[in-house]
Amino acid sequence: MRKPMNNRQFLIAALGFGILLRLVLMPFFAHVDLFSEARRVFYVLENDHLFDNTHRFVVFYIEVIFSAFSTFFIDVTEGLFHIPDPTQSVASLVDYQFFLNDPNIYKHLFFFKLPYLIFDIATALLIWRFVDKPEHRKIALLLWLFNPLTLFSTYIFGRFEVISLFFLVASALQLKYDRVFFASVLFALALHCREINLLYTPFLLIALIDFKDHWSRNAIVVAGSVATIATIYLLPAWLVNLSGGNTQLFVGSDVINQGDTLNKLLSLGYYWFYPVVIGLAALAIYQWEIGYKPKAERFIVCASVVLFIYFGFNVHSVHYAAWLVIFPILSIQYGKKVVLPFIALSGTWLLLWLLKTDTGVFTLFLAAPLSTDFIGMGHFPSFFEKHIATDSFTLHQAIQLVRSLFLVVMGFFTYRVLKSESK
Repeated sequence: MRKPMNNRQFLIAALGFGILLRLVLMPFFAHVDLFSEARRVFYVLENDHLFDNTHRFVVFYIEVIFSAFSTFFIDVTEGLFHIPDPTQSVASLVDYQFFLNDPNIYKHLFFFKLPYLIFDIATALLIWRFVDKPEHRKIALLLWLFNPLTLFSTYIFGRFEVISLFFLVASALQLKYDRVFFASVLFALALHCREINLLYTPFLLIALIDFKDHWSRNAIVVAGSVATIATIYLLPAWLVNLSGGNTQLFVGSDVINQGDTLNKLLSLGYYWFYPVVIGLAALAIYQWEIGYKPKAERFIVCASVVLFIYFGFNVHSVHYAAWLVIFPILSIQYGKKVVLPFIALSGTWLLLWLLKTDTGVFTLFLAAPLSTDFIGMGHFPSFFEKHIATDSFTLHQAIQLVRSLFLVVMGFFTYRVLKSESK
C-alpha cells in the first residue's frame, strides 16, 4: 500500500502541477491591456524616465525591472512598442493587431507575464505558511493554485492582480505575528499596486487595536501605522517632484479635466457607492464588537466582507473578480468553510461574463495568438441572442438574472466567512 504524501511532498506536487499549468497558458493568451502595459514599461526604459510615473508605482516598477531583464532574451523593436504620445498609451486595436502578427509574440507574452508567475507562486508559499492546520493548509493552497478567477485574470486576460495580492497576504502574515510595523509597510506597498486596497485601510487600523491594552498604547500603535503608511504612500510623488518628473506622464489631459475616479467616489458620484458606504460602516461596527479575536482574523474577515459588499453592487471588469479570492482563502486559517462558495462564485462569474462580454473577453482578440475565433462560435452574446433568447427572455434579462445570482453568492460567501467556527 502506497503511503500518503506528507506535507512537503504535497506542497511540491501541487506547486509542480500549478506551475506547469501556468507555463502552458503564459505564451498563448493576451488582452489588449497587457500590450498597453508593456508599451508604457518599455517607454520608461527607452527614455530613462525613472521617476515619472506614480500610478500603481510598485507594480509598474516591478514590471520595469523584469522587462529590463527580458531584453536579454527578446528583441523589443521600436516600431512594435513605440508610443509617440505617452498620454495616449492605451493601445488601439490597430496597434494591437501589429503586435499579434509579430513572429515573436509567444516569447513576448511569456516574458510579460513572468513577474506575475513569480509573485503568484510566492503568494502560494505565503498562504502555505499562513494556514496552520495541515488539512486546511492543503485546501487553501489548492484553492489558490487552481481557481479559475486567478488563472484567467493573470495568464489569459494578462493583468497584474497577483502582485497586489502578494503584498496583502504578506501584510496579513505579519499581522498574524503581531509585527505591526512590517504589516503597515507591506500594506502601504499594496496601496501602490491597486487603488481598491484603500477600502481595507480602516479595517487594518481597527484590527491593530488591542482591547486588553491601555488606550494610550493603542493610540501610539495606530498613529505609528498611519504615519508609516502615509509616508510610504506619498514617497513616489516626492521622488517624482525631486527628480523634476511628471506625475501624469501616461494620463491624458482630458481625463484630468473631467475629474478623476477618486473625486467621483468621494462625492458619491457613483450610485452603487451608497450601499457600499453603508455596508462598510456596519462592518466597522462589527469589527469593533469582535475586538477579542486575533488581529489578523479581524482584518481578514472584514476585508473579505468588504469585497463581498463591493461586488454585490458593482461589477466593472471580468478580471477584477480575482480580488475576491485571497482574503476568503486566508480565512480558512480561522475555520471558515469557503470551498462551496468558491465553486458557486466560479460558476456564476463564468456565466455572467459569457453573457456580459465584449470582443475582448473570452472571445476574439483575447485568444488571438491562437485564433481570432477561439471558441468557434464568435461573439457569445450574439450567439445567445440568435439561438437561445426569446421575446420574453432577452440577453439583458439573462444578464440581470445572473447578476442577481452573483449577489446571492456574495451573500452566501458573507455568511460563511462571518459564521463562527463550530466547537
